[in-house]
Amino acid sequence: MKALAAALAACLVMHPPAHAAGPSTDLFVPWTSTLPIDRGQVVGIHVRHKAGPPGAPPVLFVHGATGPGVPDFDLDFKDYNWMATLADAGFDTYAVDLTGYGSSPRPGMDDPCNASEKQQTDILLHRPLKAVCPASYPFGLSTIADEWREIDAVVDFIRDATQHPKIDIVGWSAGGPRVGGYVAQHGDKIDRVVLYAPSPTIPNLNIPDQPSPGNPLYLQTKEALMRGRWAADEKCAGQVDPGIREAVWRTTLDWDRIGRSWGPEEGVMRSPPLKDFGWAPEMAAKVVAPTLVVVGEFDRLAERHTVYEQLGAKQKVFMRVACASHFMVWEKQHVALQRMSLEWLQKGTALGQTSGEIQADAAGIINKLP
Repeated sequence: MKALAAALAACLVMHPPAHAAGPSTDLFVPWTSTLPIDRGQVVGIHVRHKAGPPGAPPVLFVHGATGPGVPDFDLDFKDYNWMATLADAGFDTYAVDLTGYGSSPRPGMDDPCNASEKQQTDILLHRPLKAVCPASYPFGLSTIADEWREIDAVVDFIRDATQHPKIDIVGWSAGGPRVGGYVAQHGDKIDRVVLYAPSPTIPNLNIPDQPSPGNPLYLQTKEALMRGRWAADEKCAGQVDPGIREAVWRTTLDWDRIGRSWGPEEGVMRSPPLKDFGWAPEMAAKVVAPTLVVVGEFDRLAERHTVYEQLGAKQKVFMRVACASHFMVWEKQHVALQRMSLEWLQKGTALGQTSGEIQADAAGIINKLP
């Protein structure tokens, strides 16, 4: 294990920050797993890095429930690359793949029998399965507490590598509980926060010490993502660029060779199920770092606004975005999202405000609310 840790650590110094928005590079942060399925093994947590200028303040992006960091934040499609926007503006940007995503370890997830019986029947019969089979590992992959520990290892790596005692952090969707719960516990390591479409808090939440019985593998087809989840909230003309769906799916499967060979001809997206997961209202109250919350109007606006209200930060702004869904990062309103996140991380303001609410209209013009 010591030899593996040394090899992984050597990978970290191969790509030092040199100039703004240079080519992306891939790092692997050594981590001793706390998951029951591979506890004690030294593995490498994958981190995508797009460097800013020397000494640039670091920003860490944390993905949501199903997709890895690269298609979410470092997408090579027109001007949709959020990491590049921040790197061009003078930030040193990173995006993590937690265990079960992208190029990070996926223990138990290469066995199709570890999908649920329903997903085996609906998606995997004939490609690759000939018949439904019992799980070889009948438990969830991790708990959110394991993910908080992984995030802490990555945060500490970035702090050490950049010599910045505090970093900025961004979370999308399920990345909201991941980031919010982390900041509640490690606020001394965080400067500013952006929560984009954060999952709501759960009262009386109890996170177990280890994963509950279940399955370590969840599958999502292109049809379910693009025409089920996403297209259902496409309600404005021109809301979605015609070419971006293919770019997102292609980039996602570039990080999943096995998923590409399962299910329908176009493959499937593999991720862990979010069972032992969430954050509580009392955790949101402990988030005192300056926080920007951004939500699209077609994205359960009221309950995500409740997260904003529960935050303990005195310096906090809520931004409502018209003609935008949960997938705003891949829609025309990504410009408003990128613009306000940049101002927030640079100055701690959104449209000059340190608190209150703002809105972006259908044309992307941002205004203050009374």
